[in-house]
Amino acid sequence: MKQSTRRIFLGSVFLLCAFAPAPAQSSTDAVKEAQRLTRVAQIAEQQGRHEDAIKAYQTIAVVARTSPSIAALALLNAGNINMSLGKFEAAATCFRDSLSLDAGSAAAQNGLGEALGELRQYPRALEAFQRAVALDAGFVKARYNSAVTYDRLGQLKYAEFVYRILIRDHPDYPLAYDGMAVTLSKSGRGREAIPLHQKAISLNPNDPSFYYNFAVSYMLLGEVKKAQEQQQKLRALDPAMAEHLSAVIARHQQ
Repeated sequence: MKQSTRRIFLGSVFLLCAFAPAPAQSSTDAVKEAQRLTRVAQIAEQQGRHEDAIKAYQTIAVVARTSPSIAALALLNAGNINMSLGKFEAAATCFRDSLSLDAGSAAAQNGLGEALGELRQYPRALEAFQRAVALDAGFVKARYNSAVTYDRLGQLKYAEFVYRILIRDHPDYPLAYDGMAVTLSKSGRGREAIPLHQKAISLNPNDPSFYYNFAVSYMLLGEVKKAQEQQQKLRALDPAMAEHLSAVIARHQQ
């Protein structure tokens, strides 16, 4: 997966993907080589050799330059790996290069939005997410990302609107409930956020960020004991995050 998509409430040498000249070869040979390199990249990624995987995908983009769909997918994959490594500038470059070959890729637009969001370029990230949704109205992750970005821009009403529509259309999507809860708490409506936190956890009890966010909402309501209860539940899932939350609770009590 890409870099974690968790939304944490109140918390939270580049490999470029530019093209280079390559010896001419037949389309058939290029496709075969791309297939071979894809297997190389996949094995490298499975073995944790992420840089080797990125290089293999970059090479595919060069040798398969006469097959734009293949090259675009390779660059998308390279972008995803860069995201997982926290190399957001490199990831953004890969996603842009992928889009230059396949402008209709909702996945590449969403990836670009996530990279720009990590770089705190929120207006541009929002544009990318909106393009992704325009290309694929059923792209739930891109719709969720747009809501998160509205929140980060301080446009809480817009964020709330997107979350409500997302919950209506996808009632089993836990991130929508958690995101909505965070936005409501930021809006001073923490009491309304409580059942949404509970719903998110009921749908996915193994996501540590849900307990973290729930605890912060309780803190904003002045219910420190209940926040500490969530912190204890979090400890079993993610001890490091639980320690961070403990420090946040301690500062809140000072």
